[in-house]
Order: sequence, then C-alpha cells, then structure tokens
Amino acid sequence: MRRLPLLALVSVCACSTSRLEQKMSFDEVYSTAERSPAEASSPAVPESTSDAPRGRVRLAAPEPSMELQDALASFKERARANRRKVSRGGPMPLGQVESWESMNGMLDAFLERALERTDSRDVERARGVLEAELEQDGRTYGDMPGALAEAVVLRVGRLAVRMAELRRLEHPEEVNGLPRLAWPVDPVTITSVFGQRWHPILGEQRRHLGVDLAAKQGQVVYTATKGVVLRAGWNGDHGLQVEVQHDGRWVTRYSHLSRVLVEPGEILEQGHAVGLAGETGLATGVHLHFELWRDGEVMDPLDALGDEGDEHLKAPPMARGGAGS
Repeated sequence: MRRLPLLALVSVCACSTSRLEQKMSFDEVYSTAERSPAEASSPAVPESTSDAPRGRVRLAAPEPSMELQDALASFKERARANRRKVSRGGPMPLGQVESWESMNGMLDAFLERALERTDSRDVERARGVLEAELEQDGRTYGDMPGALAEAVVLRVGRLAVRMAELRRLEHPEEVNGLPRLAWPVDPVTITSVFGQRWHPILGEQRRHLGVDLAAKQGQVVYTATKGVVLRAGWNGDHGLQVEVQHDGRWVTRYSHLSRVLVEPGEILEQGHAVGLAGETGLATGVHLHFELWRDGEVMDPLDALGDEGDEHLKAPPMARGGAGS
C-alpha cells in the first residue's frame, strides 16, 4: 500500500498523484508559494483606473447543515481519541483511516447541495476542520495511505471552489469586472489553494500566490481566456513559464511547464495550448501552478475560474494551435 508522509500534506501540497509515495521537504513544498522581490517581480501591466466602490448586496443566508456540523464535531472527537492511542511517529491506525473516509463521504453528500442552499459558514468550517485535523495528524503519525491522502486533497480543493462560487453568488459586486476564465487543464483537481498557509516546520505563515492543479507529465495546458503572450521561457523558481496579458488589466501565469508552445507577442484565443505540464523549477511533482494578476496585484484565481458545472469553461479536449510534437 502506498503511504504518504503526512507532513507533506499539511499545506495541501502541490504534488501530482504519481509522486505521492515520495518524500519532500517543506522548503520544496513552499518553493512556489513565495518569492522575494529580488527573485521575481510581479507582472508588468499598463496602469488603469480601479473600479469605484460599490454597495454590498447580500442574499438571505440559507439554513446551516446541522448534519454536517454534527459530523465535523464527531470527526474531531474520534481523531483526538485515535491520536491518544498512538506513539508519535507511528502509523495511522485503521480507526483513523476509517474516520477520514467517513468524513469524506459526508463532504461528498454536502457538496451535492444546490449552491443556493449552501451556507458559506458550513464551507469555511468544513475546510478549517479538515486542514486543522490534517495538521494534527501530521504531528502525530508518520504517514497516511496514498489513496486517502489524494481523497482528502480533492475534498479540500472542492471546498475552495465552492467557497469561490458562493462569493460570486452572495457578493456579485465584488466580482463584477473579473474575467470569466476557463480552467487551464482538464480534469480539474486542486492540490493547493491561494492564500496564507501555516508552515509547520518554520512555524510561520507563508503566502501561496496562486492555485496548483494536478496534471500528468506532458498534459496540455491551455490559456484561460484570449490574450497576448507577454513572456515565455524560464523564470527562476517557476521553471518554464508562460505569461499572458488579457484586456490590458489582467495577466495569467502558467508555471512548471515541461515545454513552452508559444512565443512572446503571439495572439491567443481562449483554449489555445500554451505549454505542456511538467515539474521544472522548484516543484515537488508534476502539476500546474496558475496565477491571476490585476494591475500588478495578485488575486485568487478561483474568483474568476468557472464553476464546477460550467461545461463551456472547461479546458478543451484537444490542443489548438501548436500542441504537436
């Protein structure tokens, strides 16, 4: 049975499923999450006038899921009880594996709810519990079954997508003007999300400037919307990277590619192949690190990427324009 060192999962790390059985340091895990100004600058985009403040529009909050809240509370209690039975560094007991599997099943049922019936507080609570318990398990156990690790990463990613969907629904004024981006790879599995992450070894918060998407070696990566290639080539820790400017204000970045398929100045339509997925630069495995910038400020790509049900915003099944051998 494949088993994953748990410390590699605490930050919902950016590694592909094919590399789950390998160990990695936290310097590697966070290598694409933060760069000093001297190492790489933010994308250069033309100056533009920012949007004027708009009033907030808030929908009536749906009823919270008491079933989910009870399941989360029970999961936490069982997890603590299981950890008390094991010496530090020992294998994860069967009871804890089954507890995680049960929690994953509950989350699947919860995520089947219609968006309009989903309370954002439930999503935040579920994601917080998963990440906190994963951290505590990482401090206690030496490893975790690989298939279970993949399943937990998948649920955390789906919760992040659902939270972004709810932000668009509850606060449309905050996302007015955002580009409607297609996913740059298909199928979509988020392995690391945007924002602050607690570093369990350094004991400090580290910022992750994009989202990481699972990919296979050589899988085609597509541009998220039409634009012009600003840069294409090596960019330090990001390895082979393509940077595309959209409508003057927006820039998307595609990192750790194994091969670049476009050139600076090339005009791209949405769904044009920009490169092939890889693990160049400081990466722990094959994946795509995807960033969104606006007027030189980094933003959460999930606020602009398509909802899970948007078929027309999925990556095209075949490369267009230069994806040949």
